Amino acid sequence: MYYNLSMKFKFSALRPLDFIILALLLAAGLFLTIKSLSKKGSKVIVLANGEQYEYSASNNGTYSVTGAIGETTFEIKEGKVHIIDSPCKNKICVNQGWSSPLICMPNNVLIRVEDGEDYDAISE
Repeated sequence: MYYNLSMKFKFSALRPLDFIILALLLAAGLFLTIKSLSKKGSKVIVLANGEQYEYSASNNGTYSVTGAIGETTFEIKEGKVHIIDSPCKNKICVNQGWSSPLICMPNNVLIRVEDGEDYDAISE
């Protein structure tokens, strides 16, 4: 069977169950996105240029770490974190908002929020 690539997709070809599955997938994706954007934890782990730093997520404040090309400044507030300033050109890391993990690739900085309880499959 050969398909014509120029043929346009028709919504009439979808059955009612297809719409339900599509809506469930969309809802699950939206839920997971919102959950990850509002992730709160008890500690903030920062990897900067090969060094690891740990901050308490309950201590609100502004902090700086030195990366490969300069200082990255981030803010911890109410268990969440965001990057305020970084020496990279595009400032993509600054526009990531209050999420986790935060990555500044040019400056070699990774910031993530974690819960204080580290469990794996064996210890649970």
